Amino acid sequence: MRVILKTVVLVQLLWLAGCAVKSPAPSPARADEAPMYAGVDRSAAGELRASDEKLVAEATKAFGSSGKASQAWVEQGYRFYRADQLGMAMRRFNQAWLLNPDNPEVYAGFAAVLHDQRKFCQAMSMMDRAISLNPPSFQGIYADAGRIAARCAAEDKTLPPEARIAATARSDEWYRKGEAVEPDKAYLYASWATAYYWRGQYAEAWSMVFKARAAGGKPSPRFVEMLRARMPEPASS
Repeated sequence: MRVILKTVVLVQLLWLAGCAVKSPAPSPARADEAPMYAGVDRSAAGELRASDEKLVAEATKAFGSSGKASQAWVEQGYRFYRADQLGMAMRRFNQAWLLNPDNPEVYAGFAAVLHDQRKFCQAMSMMDRAISLNPPSFQGIYADAGRIAARCAAEDKTLPPEARIAATARSDEWYRKGEAVEPDKAYLYASWATAYYWRGQYAEAWSMVFKARAAGGKPSPRFVEMLRARMPEPASS
């Protein structure tokens, strides 16, 4: 997934986040490695509530507002994500959520981790939340959301037929929205090509590859070879 970082991470973040890096080794049962702390009511536990209040107070003081602090924690989360430290990434995104639950990039961060954990339908739900909060259109978020929904439809074998159809429709809806508002058309069309590939619509996938190239993009060579194995590359029009 694309990761776009907009805010410069300040020295205070490195100090504050560095304290949390010393936490215990991750465990699959950790609530802080599930989105929104797995629904745990942290305010009901005195120790957790005190810890959260301290985080919010210190981060807000360091960055000037809880919103700016949330964005800084999102960026720290993506640093761990790019390093393939998914547990640590999820913990940072959870802290960003505590700081500002209306930050759309928090939910996109949750979705990124869930995507890499192959929990595609859960990731689709998180992207739905992110988009409902009107994120900036330059992030590539609609393309990422469309791809995640396509993978949910294609790879979750537990989905009933009607849910699979709905996920496919949601994928198309997000790609069309992205085509209308996102400036990086090459990224969007390359992503759309993969969605068609997972559906078995190889001619449509090639059409998107051509559109991505025409927009100045270079779709993944590995993906193009996978597509060629399913359907020879047609002559571009």
